[in-house]
This record gives sequence, structure tokens and C-alpha cells, in this order.
Amino acid sequence: AQTYGQPSKNDYFLTKSGKEDLTAFSKGLRALSVDTTYKEWLYANKNTRYARYIWLRSPSIVNLIFTENFVSRTNDRNKQDDLRTMGNLCRFHDIKFDTDLHEKFTSWIKKKEIKWNSTTYKLPKEQLSINHVLDNITKLEPLYSDFALFMLTSGLRTIEARTVFENHKKFCHDGTIEIFWHRKTKNANATFCHPLLHDKMDKDLKFDYDHFKKLECELRFLRKLNYTIVATKIDPLLANFMQGRTGDVSQRHYFLPMMSQHRKKWIKIWHTMLNNIT
Repeated sequence: AQTYGQPSKNDYFLTKSGKEDLTAFSKGLRALSVDTTYKEWLYANKNTRYARYIWLRSPSIVNLIFTENFVSRTNDRNKQDDLRTMGNLCRFHDIKFDTDLHEKFTSWIKKKEIKWNSTTYKLPKEQLSINHVLDNITKLEPLYSDFALFMLTSGLRTIEARTVFENHKKFCHDGTIEIFWHRKTKNANATFCHPLLHDKMDKDLKFDYDHFKKLECELRFLRKLNYTIVATKIDPLLANFMQGRTGDVSQRHYFLPMMSQHRKKWIKIWHTMLNNIT
């Protein structure tokens, strides 16, 4: 296992215990937030894009952690992202200096009744129907409505869908989007491009989850809906392949012909759902 060094006299690590003033910890966290070993740990254990986001955000949260100013903020997406950044920074502090700062942090947010997840982004207790989701998509701004429809029809993960949406011509060939990305445990193979959406892509997204509040569900729920529809109405093997759950680059010549056999039916099923809102 990789280690990240022992504290030296120049390190600001936290050794207080009991009823210490937690705001004093910000000095130690400030030094750690720009420590390259912290960056290495993030990139070694997190998705690359997520790691970069947390790394760049870390210096800005050291004066907020354990403060009433942070407690009083609205529980919006920025506050949620700050919470995740604080959690990662505290976790690495524990790893490097053998402390229990993350435990203190979680106890603090529980005491202050800070919720990890904004109710805006929780999946409903009873999953939304496809018709309800389609109705909610129509309430979004046009660009974000198109992106949500692309996520729903493609079954791609958010980061995959955004990359393909913004660079559509690069990936789409005769209605088939070939990706074949393999990122640790997450794979993406190929999916279809619906004709009703084809000319609405190749646009930059100023991505903010607040743009999708009216969905009443998380974006990842669209991927689950896609799997249910493709698996039940077309073919479970096709659904598994299109969502990266089976197949790989070496098997693409087997699975791609299978996709072509189902393309007309796939278009027809989604056309019925999209025709009234695109």
C-alpha cells in the first residue's frame, strides 16, 4: 500500500483532542490542500475529472470548515460540493497523520444538522414513470432538455454523455456512436443516436446541476430508465452492451452487428416517446 509520509516539524497536522476550537484546524488543512501528495492520492483513488475538481476546490474550503458561516449557507449544489471536498481533505489528513479528523468532521455536520444530499437531487421513494420524466424534461431550458433526452435515449453516464454531446460529430457514424472507453470498473461501448436529436448536439454545455432541478430526479436515473426500456422492449443483451455491462474492444465485431439488427426497432420505440416533445 502506498504511504504518504510521516509528519515533520514543518507539517501542520492536527493533534488536539477533546473540546478544542475546531476552527484552529484550518491552518493545517490549508497546508494540506496544496500538498502534492494529497493530489496524488485523489488521482489514484477517484475518477480523474472528479479528482481534479476536488483538488482545485480544496484551498477554497479551508476557511469554511467547522464555521457557522458554512452552516448558515443554503444547502445548494455548491454547498454539497464543498462538503465532499471537506470530506476528502479530512480523510487524507487521517491517512497521512493518523488522526481522526474525518470522524470529527462527520460528527460536526451531524450536530449542525447539515445534510449530505440536498432534497432537490434525491431520487423519489417511488421511481418516476417514463411519462413523468418526459414531462419534466420539457420544463428544462432547450439546451438542457436536449442533453437530458440524449442521456435518456443513449443510456450513457453523465460524463460520457456530456463528452459525446459536445463532440457529437466525432463519435457518431451513420447513427451509431462508438465509444469503447474503459475506465477502471466503468466501461462504455456503443449506443445509438436518435435522428430527432442528431442535429441538436455539438454544443458546449455550461454544466451545472441546478439546470436540471425540474427533472425531480438525479441525471443518473435516466440511465436506469434507459436500461429498463431497452431490456424489456428490445433485448437484454443489447441493453447490457449499450450500457457497458458486457463486451469489450475485442468483442466489438460481435456486438456491433447485433446492434444493427435492433436499430430500427430502437428508433421506433424512442420516436414514439420523443415525437411530441422534440
